Parts: sequence; structure tokens; C-alpha cells
Amino acid sequence: MKRIVVAVLAIAFAASAMAQDKPKDEPKKPTRGDRFKTIIQDWQKAQEPLRKEFVELKTDEEREAFIAKLPPRFAPFAEAAVKLAEEDLKDPAAFEALMFAMMAAQSEKAAELMAASQQEHRQFQTIVMMLGGQGENNPAAEKLLKLTHEKAAKKDLRGAAAFSLAQMYYKKSEAAGAKEPEKLLKQAEQMAASVEKDFADVNTPDGSLKDSAGKLLFEIRNLAVGKTAPEVVSEDLEGKEAKLSNYRGKVVVLDIWATWCGPCRAMIPHEREMVEKLKDKPFALISISADEEKKDLKDFLEKEKMPWTHWWEGRKPKGILKDWNVQFFPTIYVIDHKGVIRHKGLRGKKLEEAVEKLVKEAEAEKKS
Repeated sequence: MKRIVVAVLAIAFAASAMAQDKPKDEPKKPTRGDRFKTIIQDWQKAQEPLRKEFVELKTDEEREAFIAKLPPRFAPFAEAAVKLAEEDLKDPAAFEALMFAMMAAQSEKAAELMAASQQEHRQFQTIVMMLGGQGENNPAAEKLLKLTHEKAAKKDLRGAAAFSLAQMYYKKSEAAGAKEPEKLLKQAEQMAASVEKDFADVNTPDGSLKDSAGKLLFEIRNLAVGKTAPEVVSEDLEGKEAKLSNYRGKVVVLDIWATWCGPCRAMIPHEREMVEKLKDKPFALISISADEEKKDLKDFLEKEKMPWTHWWEGRKPKGILKDWNVQFFPTIYVIDHKGVIRHKGLRGKKLEEAVEKLVKEAEAEKKS
């Protein structure tokens, strides 16, 4: 979400900077772009005490609760932005103003206006495609996607919105505390299947919607929490074949990473502690490297102590990176001793707590 807002604001500032100045001796009347820039400046000032408050929070739960309360706090700025856009929906500033209101304050009115008036904007489809991966907790973003899917005149926009809705439902189904996750997962599967069937000929900067929907369907049907993990065949540091199925009976954390990934490297100290703590337990941490050259991985491991299992995947045309549609690093899967995916995307303390619980389950079953 933050990345979208930042991008939108950058566009707005650029638009304002491009406004032609009138002669110096004639007072300049602020454009809507200028006025929107003022709204953003006021919004940024209002965030200063909030940033300080956020930094002082101690737990992830406190931070998540704090973030959830931000949209109502930003509502006055969103209302001002919507009112500005309504003056002239064809003004270039209207798109940026409505996007800001929708993302910063979850304004559903802004979403309705965007769907009704901004579909010809050159960045509309890009925004629609981005929302599937970044707007899953924003009801305004979902409304924009639904309206676009149902009412857009252009097939490519309807298809893009349908694909983003499928992504959104899938992400929502796996969020902590999700309501009716099975229903959401079913919605995601149905929507992705409709994209694969009805919008197969639509192309996007990321490729055809048919291919994208096919990859998403594989995730939904095989990699969702509760599914048995598919077999993974990779290679170890000596070039020997390595299989995930060989670890059945152990709780497995699959950490798909790369040595150049900052967030991945940040996990290493805690991973070391977790591995040491569970060294005599039915547990395995498997780091699967996406580095292009195996030498880069080996050189890194000579300098950085990472005493657990390492596989190298590189950039193979087939393998877990392609088959599992890995789009970011690190990608984390927590798999129980029966081979069932139980968690995804956990890090730090939450990861350790989840693993310890699953290890106890494995030990209890072994004793019984």
C-alpha cells in the first residue's frame, strides 16, 4: 500500500512542477495540482507525531493495531482530496487525489469515482494490477476492483480486475485471523479459473492473463495453508539431488532466499538461534538459494555461519522458483511432520513459536 501511495504522490508532485508559471507581475492562481500538493503536505505534517508514536510500540500486535487505526485519522485529508477531484474529474490532479483518498483513508467514495471516471487514464490498468497484491486489507481497493470487473467497457480492464480480485481473495484467505478462509479460498479459485477461461487472450506487462491465472491456480490448489506440499527436487552444495520428501517426519521450514537479499540476511541471526535451540528435535531448516551462481552462495557461507541444510536453485527454467511462483524473497513455508503446509510468510518470534508448536505435535504423535 505504501508503495502505491508514494508512487501516486510522486506523480502528483511531477504534475504540479510541470504547471506553467504566469508572468511574475501577475498573481498565480493555484492549480488543482497545487492544491492537492498542499493537502499532501498537511497530511505529511499530521503523520509526524504518529511516526514517533509508532516507533515506541514494542510488539507486532501493537503495530498492526496502530496501522489499522490510521485510515479514520486520515479521513479529513481524503475528504478534501475527493472534493477537489469532484470539481473536475478530467483534471490530471483528479486521478492522484482519488488514488490518495482510496489508499490512505480507504475512501469507498473515491473508489466509486475512480471506477466511473478514470478508466481511460494511462495508469489505471497498472493500479488495478497492483491492488491484487497490495490492497487485500482495503475495502475501497476491493470495491474498485469489483466495479471495474463488472462494468469496465474494455476487456483488458475487466480481466485485470478479475485477476487482482483472485489474488486479493487468496491473500485474505491466508491472513492471520481471517474470517471464513475456506470461502475466500474458494472465491479465489473460482475467480482465477474464470480469468484463465474468459480472459486468456488478454496480455499485460507481466505476460498473458492465462499464464498468470494458471500460476495462481497452482498456488491456490497446491500451496495454500492446509494443502500437502508438492515434492521439491533441488540440488545440494555438492550438486547431488535433494528432495523435500526425504524430510517427512520432521517439521520443515523452507526459506527461499538469496545472498543479495537484505531482509533475508537480517533473518540469519535468529535462524541460527532457532536451529541451535531445536538441534535435537524433529526439525529441519532448508535454505534454498536463488543466487545465479552457486559460487556466490558458497563464498557467502564461508564468511557467514549458517549451520543448516542448503540447496541451490539458481535461475533454472524449472524448479521450485518457477513451479511455486516465487515472487519475492524471502519466501517462507512452514511444513509439519506429515508434509502439510501450516504457515507461510512467518519471521522472527512468530516463526519460532509456530515451529515449536508443530515440533511438539510431532513428538507427541511419535510417543503415542
